[in-house]
Amino acid sequence: MWARSARSSVRLGLLVSLAPLAAFLSVAAVLPRVTAGNPLRLNLPWMPSLGLEAAFFLDGLGALFALLISGIGVLVVLYAGYYFADHPEDAPRFFSLLMLFTAAMLGLVLAGDVITLFIFWEGTSVVSFLLVGFKHKDEAARRGALRAFWITGGGGLALLFGLLLLAEMAGSTRLSVILASGPVLRAHAHYPLALVLIALGAFTKSAQFPFHFWLPGAMSAPTPASAFLHSATMVKAGLYLVARLNPALGGTDLWFWLFSLTGMVTLLVGAWLGLRQRDLKALLAYSTISQLGVLMMLLGQDTSIAFKGFVIGVTAHALYKSALFLTAGAVDLAAGTRDLTKLGGLWKTHRGLGLAAGVAGLSMAGLPPLFGFLAKETLLAAVTHPNIPPVTSLVFTASTVIAGALMLAQAGRFVVDTFFGERPAAQPPARPLARAVAVLCAVPAGLSLLLTSLPEPEPIAAFLASAASAAYGGPVKVSLALWTGINPPLVLSVIAVSLGLFLFYRRARVIADQEFFSAWAGRPNLETPARAALRLLDRAAAVSLRTQSGKLRRYLAVILAASSLLVAYALLRQPIAFQSLAVPTPDLAGGLGVLRLFALLLVVGASAASVFLQRDLMAVLALGASGLSVAVLFALEPAPDVALVQIVVDLLVTTILILALRRIPRPLREQANDRRTASGSVRDALLAAAGGLWMAAVTLISLTSRPRVSIVTPFYEANAKPLTGARDVVGAIVLDFRGFDTLIEITVFAVASLGVYTLLRRGLGLYRAAHEMPADEKPHRSFLMGIGGQRPSALVRLLTDAILPLSMVIAVVHMMYGHDQPGDGFTAGVMVALATGLWHIVYGNREARRRLPWLHPTPLVAAGLLTVLVSASLGAWISGSFLSAVDFGKLWGLSLPPGFALSTAFFFEVGIFLVVLGSAARMLDTLAFGEEAAPRQGG
Repeated sequence: MWARSARSSVRLGLLVSLAPLAAFLSVAAVLPRVTAGNPLRLNLPWMPSLGLEAAFFLDGLGALFALLISGIGVLVVLYAGYYFADHPEDAPRFFSLLMLFTAAMLGLVLAGDVITLFIFWEGTSVVSFLLVGFKHKDEAARRGALRAFWITGGGGLALLFGLLLLAEMAGSTRLSVILASGPVLRAHAHYPLALVLIALGAFTKSAQFPFHFWLPGAMSAPTPASAFLHSATMVKAGLYLVARLNPALGGTDLWFWLFSLTGMVTLLVGAWLGLRQRDLKALLAYSTISQLGVLMMLLGQDTSIAFKGFVIGVTAHALYKSALFLTAGAVDLAAGTRDLTKLGGLWKTHRGLGLAAGVAGLSMAGLPPLFGFLAKETLLAAVTHPNIPPVTSLVFTASTVIAGALMLAQAGRFVVDTFFGERPAAQPPARPLARAVAVLCAVPAGLSLLLTSLPEPEPIAAFLASAASAAYGGPVKVSLALWTGINPPLVLSVIAVSLGLFLFYRRARVIADQEFFSAWAGRPNLETPARAALRLLDRAAAVSLRTQSGKLRRYLAVILAASSLLVAYALLRQPIAFQSLAVPTPDLAGGLGVLRLFALLLVVGASAASVFLQRDLMAVLALGASGLSVAVLFALEPAPDVALVQIVVDLLVTTILILALRRIPRPLREQANDRRTASGSVRDALLAAAGGLWMAAVTLISLTSRPRVSIVTPFYEANAKPLTGARDVVGAIVLDFRGFDTLIEITVFAVASLGVYTLLRRGLGLYRAAHEMPADEKPHRSFLMGIGGQRPSALVRLLTDAILPLSMVIAVVHMMYGHDQPGDGFTAGVMVALATGLWHIVYGNREARRRLPWLHPTPLVAAGLLTVLVSASLGAWISGSFLSAVDFGKLWGLSLPPGFALSTAFFFEVGIFLVVLGSAARMLDTLAFGEEAAPRQGG
């Protein structure tokens, strides 16, 4: 039954897993070249005038992390399909976030310049915030997500300043240049500041003491996300950054003490706190903190054996920690709890899980013949290296042995107490799981055994050596042989194992002593500084919110008053001799002059009417009339493109305002009108006059003082046709010369529609709750039958039926000839959206939905954005520049109507049309019918 219920999410997981699988195979295909020391480079110009580019770089170090991210990503995605079997509706959102997280991490480890690296770095923080807070209705999840984002985001700001300072010191943002400038950077006066800022970014991201406390709180994320975050992604980002920059910044005393001591303290804190955790995920979280400390301590040292230990440790930790986290999630699904005091006896019913957990636990404990044993041996060899000062080596060695013993005890608690302990009688029996779950948990655990059980795998050793060499900045030899003879690391390992077995055997007593010590010490809260900072931030926010009343009238008053004062101040500092300005007198004798004057008077009159009319509907109509009058002025200039956009936007805004009036309860509107006082009207009049005067002054000064000979206009006129094939200059500007701006604008338009939907739905719910209105209040008849709840006449229905196909024909013409004549995808989308809105008004919501089954906002927006991105990518593939103009009709020798070109611009217009249609339809649908109507599937 459970397996059958998982089919939908499992199938989705199989489909989504193809993306990380493709990334894994792509990196694996170039491993021979990377291992041979020939890295791959890709540089895409971004802002050539500023020397900025999107650069990517793949060497041994980047390949190691990319393989871990994508390889474990495949397992996590497949596992998540079973994890969300009981809640398949959550699977699409989770997979979307997980793929964004994977892309951000891959971009980070493959970045070839510091700007690209930082962009992806912050991307991991943002997406991890969404993953940790995935269960957004849970207070603990929201709190953990905010804390993680605040800590890692704050470290990201420090990292930004550090990277910019580093780029300034090296004279380039490229990592290749920075890595080759090591002697110059280390001798620079700003080296200590840059290093500390970069270290703050790495410490916060990789949960180093004292910033470690955010990581256990992030366990509120779904277990697949936790497994991915801990084993291969988020927390490894800081380690990757330090390893990447070691050849440029490492080798100094400051580097050694900063990273080695921080890593050692983190190692001990995580191991100590992890042993007494009762929750499986919390136990694994603290063990992750400890292992991150180990790896950071290795990065602080300037020996080749340390970097050998780093790459082996990163690989071993990724394998056993992913297996253990996936097992913890499976245990939670089967037993209904992760509490160790309520678990036990699962070996009888889930031997596959127990076997996977046992192998992974042995690797975590550092026992042979697992890969974790090799990682521990290499670590012990690194901390006992002769190059380390004797006293420091002694401290590092003792810390490593103690932490190793605690880690073995933690692994024993996870495996033995979960699978072999006595299950409390009060607990219900564990339910069965799909066999694939145990298989997915066993894959990384099996690799931990396979890597050391097979004969010496030379290709793998050579690949790990190339990764270690890239981080070390020199040759590193890596061997995967388990037995290297009786030596100090082996003796220390035996001591750690013996102590760990003792701690595990006496775990109940040890945990009780830990609790007693914590109570005696007053339970020192390491989060106090962060909480104090958050309280300070909350107080600052409270002070700021005192000015945020939520009233648009007050915001507008502040904006107008401040703008007027600024303009007045500027004019007083540099007075303008207005008497010397020659203002041309309009020619009123011709017909166009009279029309311009009439349109101008209409703008003023309609605007004044929108202020003085008492009825809201009449005021909105007057405001719409003023907008149409402005469109007449544009048409007379002539500026037909701008006039056309002004007309459709004005109609859309007027429609939205009218529909919004229907959604605002009448008591609120009457209350707003009653609060208008004489003093308030005088204030508004003065502010409006001041705003009008400063706008007039700024406009007059701009028109009379700017250079009369334009530089930009001749450029567009001369290059629109040759470079883009467009006769319409405005279309060429919007789609080609400034196409990226247009892409951002339509994305903002889509997000605004989501804002309307979300805010209106929430606002209506809050109003109903405040006024004790039933949430299931029956909709007005007009929502069901059309205008006024009456069946519309045959003439009205005929006109309605004809307007929609007519608008679609006009929209198609606009998109086809937008590059040749006035018109574009934006106006086409608004026109069709208004036509569909008329259907809702005439036929009612339910009937319109039935008649227009294709009108789904979300798929339309997604299809539009995808069309634009694919078209832009094709342009980059063919001509080498994103969003560049490509005429496919000419390339394929197609015979097309005059004025129409099957080009990237046409597909861009189609994408804009779909995005605008979907977004406008969502806004109109929400404002007109909102919550009362049944939700549209896919919309």
